[in-house]
Amino acid sequence: MRTAAYDLSRFAPVPEVNTPKVRIIDNPSQKRRIKTYRPHLITVSVVLFLLMSLTVYTNMQLDLTKAEIVKKNQEFARLENEYSYLNCEMENLISLKNATNYAENELGLVKISPSQIEYLNLHSENTIVDTNQHQTSNNVFARIYQTCLRLLSEH
Repeated sequence: MRTAAYDLSRFAPVPEVNTPKVRIIDNPSQKRRIKTYRPHLITVSVVLFLLMSLTVYTNMQLDLTKAEIVKKNQEFARLENEYSYLNCEMENLISLKNATNYAENELGLVKISPSQIEYLNLHSENTIVDTNQHQTSNNVFARIYQTCLRLLSEH
C-alpha cells in the first residue's frame, strides 16, 4: 500500500549515468576584449605618468623662479637704500652751506661786507666796448649780427 504521505521512491538508489567530464573552454570573444583593453590601459597609464611628471617639473621651475624673484627683490631693496644714501650725500655735497664752507676754508675767500659794494651809474652816452668782439670774423652771419648790434647801439 502506498500512501501519499510517504513516497519512499525518492530515496531509492539511482543508477549512475556516465556523463562526460565538462571541460571549460575560454570564450575567444572574451579574450579579445581583455586584450583590447590592455593597450588602452597602458596608454592611459603613460599619459597619467607624463602629466604627473610635467606637474612636478612645473612646480620645481616655479619654486626656482620664486627663489630668484626673492633674491632680486632683496637686491632691489638694497640698491634702493644705496640710492637714497647716495642721493642724500650728493645733496649734502652740493648744498650752499658746503659750498660756502669750501670757499671760506679751502680757497680762503671771505664774504663781502656792505661797505665793499660800489654801485655804478652809467649814462646813456657812455658805452663799453669790448675789444675782443671787434676781431674780424670769416663767418658771414657773425658779421651781419655784429653790424646789426652796432647799428642798434648807435640809435
